Amino acid sequence: MEATLRVRTLYVRFFRSFNFDYERKFHPDADIRPWENYEGSHYPHVSVRLDPDVTAIVGANESGKSQLLDALEILISGTELKRQDFCRYSALFSVERGELRTPEVGGKFACTTSDEEAALQNAGIPLESPEFYYFRPGTKTPYFLGSKKSVPHELTPAQVSTLSSLFPRVYRLETEVALPNSIPIAELAGREIGPLSDRKRRAGAMAILDRAWTAASELSPHLPDLYSTITSTIDATEAAETGLAKQLLLDVAQIEPVYFADLMDAMDDGRDGQANGIIERMNSSLARHLNLRRWWAQDKEFKLRLTSRERDLVFTISDRTGTDYSFKERSRGLRYFLSYYVQLKAHYSSVSRPEILLMDEPDAYLSSAGQRDLLRILEDFALPEDGSTPNQVVYVTHSPFLLNRNAGQRIRVLDKGNEDEGTRVVHDATRNHYEPLRSSLGAYVAETAFIGGSNLFVEGLADQVILSGTSVHLRATGSAPSGTLDLNSVTIVPAGSADSIPYLVYLARGRDQYKPPCVALLDGDQAGIQAEKKLRRGEASNKRVLLDENIVRLDIWGASQSILELEPGIELRETEDMIPAEIATSSARYYANEILEPFNSTAFDEVFTVQRLRTEIPLRGGSMWDAVEALFERATGGGHIDKVGFAKAVVAQMEHARRVGLDKVPAVNALSVNFSALLSDLSRRLRFAETYEERQRRDNRLRRVVKGFLDDYTDAPSRDTALSFLEQVESALDDSDASDTPRALVAKLRRQFELTSEPLEPVHQYSKFRDELQGLLYQERLEDQARADHALVNTLAAVTTDGGATQATGKPRRSRRAQGPGEATQTASQAPRRKKPAGQRETGPTDSPGAE
Repeated sequence: MEATLRVRTLYVRFFRSFNFDYERKFHPDADIRPWENYEGSHYPHVSVRLDPDVTAIVGANESGKSQLLDALEILISGTELKRQDFCRYSALFSVERGELRTPEVGGKFACTTSDEEAALQNAGIPLESPEFYYFRPGTKTPYFLGSKKSVPHELTPAQVSTLSSLFPRVYRLETEVALPNSIPIAELAGREIGPLSDRKRRAGAMAILDRAWTAASELSPHLPDLYSTITSTIDATEAAETGLAKQLLLDVAQIEPVYFADLMDAMDDGRDGQANGIIERMNSSLARHLNLRRWWAQDKEFKLRLTSRERDLVFTISDRTGTDYSFKERSRGLRYFLSYYVQLKAHYSSVSRPEILLMDEPDAYLSSAGQRDLLRILEDFALPEDGSTPNQVVYVTHSPFLLNRNAGQRIRVLDKGNEDEGTRVVHDATRNHYEPLRSSLGAYVAETAFIGGSNLFVEGLADQVILSGTSVHLRATGSAPSGTLDLNSVTIVPAGSADSIPYLVYLARGRDQYKPPCVALLDGDQAGIQAEKKLRRGEASNKRVLLDENIVRLDIWGASQSILELEPGIELRETEDMIPAEIATSSARYYANEILEPFNSTAFDEVFTVQRLRTEIPLRGGSMWDAVEALFERATGGGHIDKVGFAKAVVAQMEHARRVGLDKVPAVNALSVNFSALLSDLSRRLRFAETYEERQRRDNRLRRVVKGFLDDYTDAPSRDTALSFLEQVESALDDSDASDTPRALVAKLRRQFELTSEPLEPVHQYSKFRDELQGLLYQERLEDQARADHALVNTLAAVTTDGGATQATGKPRRSRRAQGPGEATQTASQAPRRKKPAGQRETGPTDSPGAE
């Protein structure tokens, strides 16, 4: 029978840094369970709830994160608990006779099939429900509990064996092993490995033999070094790396070992054509089975390839530049990302039963983007898209980039308590702006957990809270990911007001060559209407930075939606208008209870009711928020409700509904319908924006045309050919301001290299012509940098006293230079901007990349 048990909760007591749960021990209302007693006193276990799919363990250094993984492995694998693992700062730690104690681990498990329940019952294990508890109390007999209140039932060895057969297997990913630079072909062919098969030893021996000896007698002193080099043993790390390479080629790429033997024979016989053909087929198999394009999002042209060097196969990397690199020439992060990916791919191909994957800080060598890619791999290992065996993943991390912001409920934060308290679990770590998650990661680093590549601009923090909270809720209740926001890649940016959105969008998109995908969500009030006009007109120099498809005004959007379940009288203008009256009422009460001191709940409930809120809506112009604000003031005798706090309360109501059951809070269903429609549309627009930007970059006609010409003509072509090519360049330019400078440079090239005369003559000074062409590719970027510098120069000039700028009175000062007849006085900000010739930049206090 296939095991499908899942670990729901891990219990640890007296294990290394885990002492016991002080908070539960001293809580006045804590119920004492029989199995929590130890030597006549109450010592509750430290309990860590595990997500059935993926759990991220976060905490500061020395907080016990890695020890939690060890405890989990000991519980499932049955590894012996040692007395040396007893918590050394526990009051029970003793060296006296008769007081030798061992730690204890346990877990709450859940059966997922009737076959598992039957197997346990047939073994005589008193199962009361699909969920049960299993404990290993050090050197004592393991025991079983059918529920929290049950009396411990000691298990026989046969019963322990039955339970163990249903547990998932533990698999620990090696995070310190990377793919090697090369591997001997003989190792893959299954042939005998000689002393010079290893590339490093062979290179060392050749270095000794290459020394200039004029007589045989001079060789003798070097023989010990030569023998030592040839017979040196391969260390454990090198052996592990070689094993990983074999996994990649034999298990993942599924290459038959006999073909490596054929490759060796072809190379030995000098049949280079056959050898190259075999390697090409191996590369095809490697690319097909590895499928790196799907997982390495940083470069869709990224490929791992094999090349032959002497008697080795060397791993090389090919990227979007079209250049091959050895592993030594690339970052360690890439090597380790490949290592993790290959380990999982090779291991998963042999998985016959569910497993629990344990990883200890896999982020050590990976960049932020690499960690995001690894997170997607771990998610797929837990819940494979192909429908194959699901697994459980538990990993420890210090990095915010390995946290799935779509599933905050998966994060567990550990903290080191005071004195002998030991490691404790911080409950509800993600409720208040992910505190104390921030403290565990560091304030600045934790903030980067909320930075993404795509951006949704909203007016205020309340919109950010509601949209992110409803997106998480919809995902947790089974909505398709495409119908929600992927908070790992989308940043919801609160602008502070509708007026600020156009400028923030311009900052994000209008001043750089590569523009991130952006969508703006505006309220349907007067401020939102004005902001929409600015976005459609262009914030700076009438330059459009957003397509119409990426501007959403809530009132216009709502008018096109027939499935919305809005309260009677609502005029949809802001996100709060989509909240049902029942949820708004309970959220207002939740806010009052949290904030007001003292809080008279009876008086509040008499005034703030669902019916009165519905009556108030039409009196407040169809605004849910205005109605909530007015009724809250009456119910609290003049109290004020904060919009962000109200939004947090709404999110708390959704979390509560998931805990108690959605059927018990039916109003949440209407909330889900409304926001599902909005989030689905926003998600679609963001995908469109991302696809559009990728297409713009991928279809960069200017770069393609120039690169094609430079590749085709390494020697000087005729002037006529060059002239025709410049016409293609002009056709690749659009009508934007950024194309003005390249277009001017094209005209300059025609004149400078005299392309319109003597058409059959070769282009003179062709190397300089090539350099000028390559400069075309960077004109837009330089133009953007110059524009930013120019804006800063004007700003600084406007506040100087001698720059001819406007003074505090707003009146223009006369320049020190005498005005000529007919000249008008200009402020620095009024002066017309002159374009610089190609290759020059305006100087200013801000330097662009490349400036010395």
